[in-house]
Amino acid sequence: MLLYFHYGCLWLNNGEMFSLASSGSGIFGNFGSYWFYILAVVNGILICLPNLENKIYRLCLFIGRSITFAYTCYFFIVFLPFLPLSVIAIVAIGTGFLMLTPVILFLLHINELSKDFKYLNLLSSKKLIIGVSLLSFLLIPSLITASYLNDKRIVKEALAYVYSPDYSKEYNIDKSSLQKTLDCIKANKDGDIDFIFSSQTPYLSSYFNWLVLDNLTLSYSKICNMEQVFFNTAPVESYFDNSRNAGVSITDVSTNSTYDESQSAWKSWVDLEITNNNGNSWFAEYATTIDLPEGCWISDYYLYVGDRKEPGILAEKKSAMWVFSNIRNENKDPGILHYLTGNKVAFRVFPFTENEVRKTGIEFLHKEPIILHIDNYEIELGNAKETRYKNMNTENVAYVSAQEKRTLKAVKREPYFHFLIDVSKDARLSSSYLIENMEAVLAKNQPLAKNAQISFVNSYINTFPLDNNWKEHYQNQPFDGGFYLERAIETVLFNAYKNKSYPVIVVVTDNFDNAILNRNFSDFKFAFPESDFFFELDYNGMLHVHSLTENPSQKIPSAIFGVTGEENEKQGAGFQLLRTFGQLVLEYKLADNSTVYLPDDNKPSIVLKKDIFNISHAEIKEKDWLSALTMQAKWRSQILHPETSEKEWLDMIKCSFSSKVMTPVTSYLVVENEAQKTALQKKQEQTLAGNKLLDLDEDTLSMSEPNLWVLAILFGGVLLYKKTRKRQAAR
Repeated sequence: MLLYFHYGCLWLNNGEMFSLASSGSGIFGNFGSYWFYILAVVNGILICLPNLENKIYRLCLFIGRSITFAYTCYFFIVFLPFLPLSVIAIVAIGTGFLMLTPVILFLLHINELSKDFKYLNLLSSKKLIIGVSLLSFLLIPSLITASYLNDKRIVKEALAYVYSPDYSKEYNIDKSSLQKTLDCIKANKDGDIDFIFSSQTPYLSSYFNWLVLDNLTLSYSKICNMEQVFFNTAPVESYFDNSRNAGVSITDVSTNSTYDESQSAWKSWVDLEITNNNGNSWFAEYATTIDLPEGCWISDYYLYVGDRKEPGILAEKKSAMWVFSNIRNENKDPGILHYLTGNKVAFRVFPFTENEVRKTGIEFLHKEPIILHIDNYEIELGNAKETRYKNMNTENVAYVSAQEKRTLKAVKREPYFHFLIDVSKDARLSSSYLIENMEAVLAKNQPLAKNAQISFVNSYINTFPLDNNWKEHYQNQPFDGGFYLERAIETVLFNAYKNKSYPVIVVVTDNFDNAILNRNFSDFKFAFPESDFFFELDYNGMLHVHSLTENPSQKIPSAIFGVTGEENEKQGAGFQLLRTFGQLVLEYKLADNSTVYLPDDNKPSIVLKKDIFNISHAEIKEKDWLSALTMQAKWRSQILHPETSEKEWLDMIKCSFSSKVMTPVTSYLVVENEAQKTALQKKQEQTLAGNKLLDLDEDTLSMSEPNLWVLAILFGGVLLYKKTRKRQAAR
């Protein structure tokens, strides 16, 4: 009977009796796991077994009851605060007695354990019995903890592979465990549905979030991205706010540049007046992007809040983005600057009321005179007459000016084909078409076929020389997972960096839309000085051109190579790519006799002398150009070796704070009041204490544990019910 009641309690909670709860949720939390039902059966049997006068039997029974006592205690703790509600439920719908089951079960369980203890105490040491009981009691919590620690390991490996990989390492993620863990994370992300209804498991969800996610969260965008990579799920459409910049524009620009002789660099302020020209009172936002020249960084920022000039706060990037998003939703006064990819910086100011004019300013730290383009304005900063051109070299990085570039030797690296073939779960390109199309490309571009490489791409990348066995390798590939083209291109660029030859990337797929390309490759720009393009070879044998730096998922006209659409269609896969390559680049020799190749573009370049190095904090000075150069080199080091970013991330942030120079891991933010500054500080402390790959993009979700106000309402309801009954009886 006790077992039936406990099952009834679980069914009632999960809404199976009256369909009260939605799928995946329960009245008092989600107890839908089959383990709850299995343990209910085992626990009921152990409690109901007779207490025979047999030492071995009673010891085994005592151990079993001690193990499942953790299960009994859990439900007792979960349901005890709702005990007053059972009285109302008994009167109202007649099922409240089911809610009393965990309490009754707890008392019966203690009674049976007490009998076992008294019996065994006559036959064995008291300390031994207590020790056995404690170890048995801790078995279920230990197994739960071990399971969560394994989930943490799986999530960490998957996040590292997707967001901070070692390009020289082969990965093999346990996909079945990853799917289970992601499902658990998604369930724990769901907040309360209504009153006390929830899709989370009381206390266990809190423990999971604390142990697995460091009390942070994994955003839906990252979950979606990982599911695309490993399970080939469909991408989720992202929301685009098209109200930004509508009628909001810069109406006045002023500049002030000062040359700092001590560091041979310029500090330039750009002051902006931005006006909302909308003819309505709705809140508007100004948003734009700024392409910073090489060797230029942002070292200060301000925004007027009413009549008060509010200086920008340099904060950890995720924390700043989270705070900006939250206070923007409250129509407060945030302004923010942060890096996107490469040297592209996002700049946003909010809100603007009808016809409002707002003033803001940004300080730039740069070595040489530069020209900035902000919207339709061309802004000149610094001047050549006052500039002292001086080569800047340290042990780890070099700044090569346009003047110094003229002294470098121009060379022509040998191009070679690197084919990236789609072998994802949904790839349907037949081998005959694939072979025919690739052979057509190779036939008309024989010089590019020399030393060619081929990579088979799904969740992982398997690379082979393009020899006579490549067709056999293709037939043996597992068609599984997503088409992770982003990782494949990054790996190709990483492996080609510093080589005397460079890849001409050709993507072979029957559906380019399935390719996972969430960002461009501007961060890798230093690794492809010759050409910004790669190619798509489709099912019909047509070659299409894509950009590595701007919207790589979008095709661009092949006419940029002097090839018309008609010519491409006529020649199919045969239009000659060789004539589009062979640009000259400049050799820059390093101390270890390796060579870095720079674009021959009459613009300055930054050279990373060591792929991995440490920064001395004593070297970092406030608003110092050389310190900014060192931090840029450190960021470039992490582009090549993302596997070091977890260790180096905090150092990068600390260096940015010390120098007051914004880097890709920090952001300049203006907030309105002290409360917002306090929120930023707390959120930043939470971020810096956790895993850098986890997120703050979504609010911390409320857990299923009953809050004090819930209990107060319940007790109030009981008192009101009793008082009403007394009044009715008095009549």
